Amino acid sequence: MKYCHLVAHHIRLLNGRIFQKLLRHDPDSLYRSEQGKILAVLWNSKTGCATATDIALETGLANNTLTTMLKKLEEQGLVTFSQCGSDKRKKYVKLTDQGWSQKEVGQRVSQRLDTICYKGFSEEEIRQFEGFQERILANLKEKENEV
Repeated sequence: MKYCHLVAHHIRLLNGRIFQKLLRHDPDSLYRSEQGKILAVLWNSKTGCATATDIALETGLANNTLTTMLKKLEEQGLVTFSQCGSDKRKKYVKLTDQGWSQKEVGQRVSQRLDTICYKGFSEEEIRQFEGFQERILANLKEKENEV
C-alpha cells in the first residue's frame, strides 16, 4: 500500500498547477487559483459574505497570507469589506457583482480539470472514487480533534 498522504499531496500539487494554468488561459478569469479558495468560501455561503476568521478556518490559510490575498481581491474589485453589525472589531468580506460573476469561470475551469482528472474512468469508477474520498474525509474529520 502506498502512503495515502504522499499520493494525496502529489495529486494536490499537480491539481493546483494545472488549475492555475487553466485559469490563466481563460480570457474571463480575474483571479488566481489561490484566491479561488477564498472566493469559493464566499460563493458557497448563502449571502456571499463571511468574516476573515470564517474564511481562514475553511481554507486553512494563515492570517498574514489571507490578509494579503483579501487586500488584492479588494483591489481587483472582487470583494469589499464592511463592519459587522454591533461588533466593530469584526469585518465582513463580501463579494461584489464582479466577484459573483467569477463563479461561472471557476465552475468552467473546474469542469475542464475534472475532464483531465477522470480521463479513462467510467461513471461508476468516478462515483466509487468520490465515495472513497468522502469516507476518507469523514475518517479524518472524526479524528481531527483527537490527535
